[in-house]
Amino acid sequence: MSDTWTSGKRVPVSEETVSTQNQAAVLQRILEISRRMSETRDLEPLLDYVMAQALEFTAGEHGYLVLLGKDNTFDFRVTHGSPYEGDDSEAPVSHSIIKQVVAERKPVLLRDAYGDSRYQNALSVVRLRLRSVLCVPLMAQSEILGVLYIENRKLADAFDDSDIPLVMIFANQAATAIKNAQLNEQQNQLMSHLDATVKERTAELEKSRFEAEAGWAAALEENRLRTAMLSNITHDLRSPLNVVMNALEWMRMGEFGDVNENQVEWLGRSLNATQQVLRLVNDIFDLAKIEQGKLELYPAAVDVARVVKQAMAVAEGLKRNDAVALVLEAPSELPQVWADQDRVQQILVNLFSNAIKYTSEGSVTLRVKASPTVAALIFEVADTGIGIPKEDLSTIFDRYKKASNSNQAKHKGTGLGLAICKELVERQHGEIWVDSVVGEGTSFYFSLPLADSEYNEH
Repeated sequence: MSDTWTSGKRVPVSEETVSTQNQAAVLQRILEISRRMSETRDLEPLLDYVMAQALEFTAGEHGYLVLLGKDNTFDFRVTHGSPYEGDDSEAPVSHSIIKQVVAERKPVLLRDAYGDSRYQNALSVVRLRLRSVLCVPLMAQSEILGVLYIENRKLADAFDDSDIPLVMIFANQAATAIKNAQLNEQQNQLMSHLDATVKERTAELEKSRFEAEAGWAAALEENRLRTAMLSNITHDLRSPLNVVMNALEWMRMGEFGDVNENQVEWLGRSLNATQQVLRLVNDIFDLAKIEQGKLELYPAAVDVARVVKQAMAVAEGLKRNDAVALVLEAPSELPQVWADQDRVQQILVNLFSNAIKYTSEGSVTLRVKASPTVAALIFEVADTGIGIPKEDLSTIFDRYKKASNSNQAKHKGTGLGLAICKELVERQHGEIWVDSVVGEGTSFYFSLPLADSEYNEH
């Protein structure tokens, strides 16, 4: 027996009689909850809301939201429907079940845990005389954040197989919201660090009135730009991304009708590309590491053909329609470069994303060729988009800087992608530059040294 929603009320429905209309109502309810979660920036209220809503549309009596701490320790952050208070070592819940879900990253459904032969030797199950248990992982992309543990100690068969898909959809959306809230906390910590830096600089510059006034104005402007960028992250990335991910995930799971293998593949690629947008948040922390001198690179001989293939696959998922063609122009045999493989792919994906964003139709072309003058490969990402005004070319790689083209102003962004590309290229002994004509398109170029060049210290 499971619950569904009709006209705002919870109605118990058997597996055999669940109608398409009622399933749609449950999915609509989860979508409403997901939207609410995506709008909640603070972690603690979000965790409380997630746990309360999980019990609302299941037959759960008690619930626990458990986050993984360091060394995979259990952090029981929220409890509902239970008198439990205390540290996690005393939690009245089966650690055996939680450990299984964390290890396998799959949901566990127990219709009668106390009578289940698999848990006869689990002291927590025996001691608590557990009956119905539904425990699902909280997965954000490929990272497990914790588990959602729901139980009913009064009834056996309180949950059935029909509950698992809906609870998993809910848990996936909750995990995304939780991850974003955790990032928001890190952003707040970064903001505190920036505020402290501004105050420190101001104190030093107060030795001279003229220098203090000039330094204070510069620090305020820097802080204002960073604050605006951080506040736009959740609006420009999180909210629309969650809606897109909801739709793609439900279609991939067949909630809107049967899908064939080809459709599953393309939906999966689309979902992967959408998740790529989340990585834009990491640009903020990359920039902070650069400013603090803590950005780490791991240079090695890089298989360029493999990296190019992976970047092209991601770029295919970033396309909004078929009006933009992706083209690769490169020799069949490419030499290796000496660089950090992940950072090379990050540079290519950032340039692809930028090109696709400003190209409504035409093509985006990746060209790879040997430099005619030095031991390096030259990569070119060329588009047939709106182009960049000549007066903006000299500052296009500056942090927080966007071109003044009115057409480009319609596209929101942080202004960090190209700045980080420049930092990553130059820190790997390469160069980056741009050519553009308004109305015709833009070409971004960057070079990286060959693996057998002087930069290979090994």
